[in-house]
Amino acid sequence: MRTSVLLTVLSGLGPALLGAQDTAIVIIPESAGVSVQPRELPRIVAEEAIRLYNASTTTRLVGRTRLPPGNEWRGDVAVRNGSITVGGRIAGTVLVINGDAAIDSTAEITGDLIIIGGTVTVARAAAVRGEVRQYREPLAYRTQGDEIVLAPNLRRRFPNLGAQKSWGTAESRSALTIATGGTFNRVEGLPIVFGPTFDWKVAQGLRVRFDALGIFRTAGNLSDRGSDLGYVVRSEVRAGDRRALGLELRAYSMVGPVEDWGLHNAEVGWSAFLFQRDYRDYYTRKGVAGRAFVQPEPSLNFALELRRDGETTAPARDPWTVFRNAQAWRPNPPIDDGHYVTLGGYFTLDTRNDPLDPTAGWQLRAQLEHSWSADVSPQAGVPPAVRRTIPSDGSYEFSRVFFDFRRYTRVSPSGRVNLRLLAGGWLGGDPLPLQQRLSIGGPEPLAGYGFRHSACNRDIIDPAFQRTLVAACDRVILAQAEYRGHLSLHWAYGAARPEDEQARPLFALQGPDLVVFGDAGQAWLVGNGPGRLSDDRLPTPGSWLADLGLGVDWGGFGVYAAKGVTAGERLRFTLRLDHRF
Repeated sequence: MRTSVLLTVLSGLGPALLGAQDTAIVIIPESAGVSVQPRELPRIVAEEAIRLYNASTTTRLVGRTRLPPGNEWRGDVAVRNGSITVGGRIAGTVLVINGDAAIDSTAEITGDLIIIGGTVTVARAAAVRGEVRQYREPLAYRTQGDEIVLAPNLRRRFPNLGAQKSWGTAESRSALTIATGGTFNRVEGLPIVFGPTFDWKVAQGLRVRFDALGIFRTAGNLSDRGSDLGYVVRSEVRAGDRRALGLELRAYSMVGPVEDWGLHNAEVGWSAFLFQRDYRDYYTRKGVAGRAFVQPEPSLNFALELRRDGETTAPARDPWTVFRNAQAWRPNPPIDDGHYVTLGGYFTLDTRNDPLDPTAGWQLRAQLEHSWSADVSPQAGVPPAVRRTIPSDGSYEFSRVFFDFRRYTRVSPSGRVNLRLLAGGWLGGDPLPLQQRLSIGGPEPLAGYGFRHSACNRDIIDPAFQRTLVAACDRVILAQAEYRGHLSLHWAYGAARPEDEQARPLFALQGPDLVVFGDAGQAWLVGNGPGRLSDDRLPTPGSWLADLGLGVDWGGFGVYAAKGVTAGERLRFTLRLDHRF
């Protein structure tokens, strides 16, 4: 009941206090830390683009466009939902909306070159007489006849569940925050993060940041203060803005997920809070870490981290839920307790034009970690059929790799193709601990199969793991593909002019996306013997799990139906609160 009361209080206080805040600092659920909210296209730029596109003197084009060398266009040109290649002369301004621009060496543009929601490449010999402006953030719009009008992403209008009061200027600022620090789950209930944050500009291009945040776990027993509270203390020195490098130190005591690459955080939390279905497992982490990072371009980031964690099993509590409250939660499986030292390298490439609703770009996240422990306490209930014996003489060490590659492509004014390839797991050394193992199946990423359909846990029969559905595989591989076609309903709603946008109802209805998708993947054990593959082999395509499905997506809120290709799998329905990937 305590969780329900806290939700009510935060929901009531959040909008009132959020209205008074003067910065865009919010809680990041994955880290229980704070960061700057993703930027949106400035309102003044959006209005300028719409005026230019709708002007009677502007030539309006849709989709991929090319002006060959030796040709000339007179007047302003606007292209939406497609790339433009210019090799000739344009006597005016060029506007590209949600697309890329390539200006060849033979090109000449007498006016400005404005790119919104895309990238621009200008050859050295090209002549652009006006200003070149590029905005990675896309323009959210809808068509009205031959013109376009603002149609902001509705998900960006929802306030964050929490409150913050800030003081200071752009040079130096501080804030006091209370907000949800993660997802509702069966170990913590609803974790609440609270405390001050500070951000100082100490010199030109040099900033120092300090956060001191407490974590209150609403599912705890108030008589046991130690289990109810956690913390994240972080300091960061950062040189540069778009191109930057820096150093971060942090100390923490928090609950971490075993697998966090499936469903989004909000989906996991709401599923647990409403229906008592928690699609993750958890363990406690207490330790210190140091990270050095370099960002040579806004879309590129390299980081090196060294951390020491004390990791322990976290028993499931009994937080209140809306439905099925009388039922017992799925037990949280035990882990291999111990202190782990980890050296990791991390790489991120993100050229997406919009983090929330990308229509173009690439995203690649890769990590390589090597860990060791001198006091690991392996679970005795894991049989040799699942993993080899973990040494307990202080020599335990292992390596793990993980990468997630995504490609977003617009193939027509109303159609997109999105692709994803994910792989990871054990790379070398001793067997992985339980908290680093993997599985596949469930609402995400294989919606046509049950939760953890392939988890390599069939031989684990120890009572400590009963009903836990523990993830026990060494490696996983996954491929996903989807086609999104926008359905234009032509339903009148809201205002038709940018200056009337604030008067538009909060829940203005837009046309949905029809999503056709397919997924395929497998999880497996590495080694010699029945049911295993050697470390230099992948599962044969015939052994992969695969599903096909159809869905309808309204700006991230979607309903999907999927059917596993394997014989005997029933049709499964899934409600999503975000895009699949």
